[in-house]
Amino acid sequence: MRKLFLFLLVFATLCGFLNCPIKNTCNATSESLQTDTVPSRNYTVVIDPGHGGTDPGSIGYKTKVHEAKLNLKLSKMLEKKLNDAGINVVMTRETDKSLADGAGKAFKKRDMEMRKELIKKIRPNMVISIHQNSYTNHSLRGAQVFYDKTSDISKQIADYIQSEFLQNLNHSNKHTSPGDYFMLKCTTAPSVIVECGFLSNAEEEKLLLSEDYQEKIVDCIYLGIVKFLQIK
Repeated sequence: MRKLFLFLLVFATLCGFLNCPIKNTCNATSESLQTDTVPSRNYTVVIDPGHGGTDPGSIGYKTKVHEAKLNLKLSKMLEKKLNDAGINVVMTRETDKSLADGAGKAFKKRDMEMRKELIKKIRPNMVISIHQNSYTNHSLRGAQVFYDKTSDISKQIADYIQSEFLQNLNHSNKHTSPGDYFMLKCTTAPSVIVECGFLSNAEEEKLLLSEDYQEKIVDCIYLGIVKFLQIK
């Protein structure tokens, strides 16, 4: 009995000294994005407001609003929420300008390459690219998140954000979808593209220009990220 007592005492002392549970979580890496091992302030999220400058993106069906300006506004709102949660944020653009100068396909390609170079330099934990959708069928509407099919983590992030859309936005009864897009493939960091709604749908275009609806969209994206990171 004395030997058993001494063994238990030594075992308890070692566990207290290591401050590590029996289940091994000490080897978790930053790539696993677990906030029980890495404080949120160590995370860096790149927010990419799509388009900009001479590249307006989609044009509103009724109001002719430029997607690029709406992307930037929503991105700045998301930036503030993440910063307030202690998460580092880097924006690929801060103004209604593209990263490259000019117009045409060569300009667009250079702009995308510059975004890629910036993300590569920053080495973030995740990339969130903000966009608005558009289609010739004006009845289509709803927010949807796309991910790189080769990245399980990207799908997880997309699923968390889409879940918030499903719960909090009417007509966003969509599922996440793999996408073959440059912004999903230009980085090794987990990345998603958030299509916040259809500017080609008159009713949704009106909502997307509403500050209350913008706040709902940003809250959904923010909550999806936070729940993925398990920030309490």
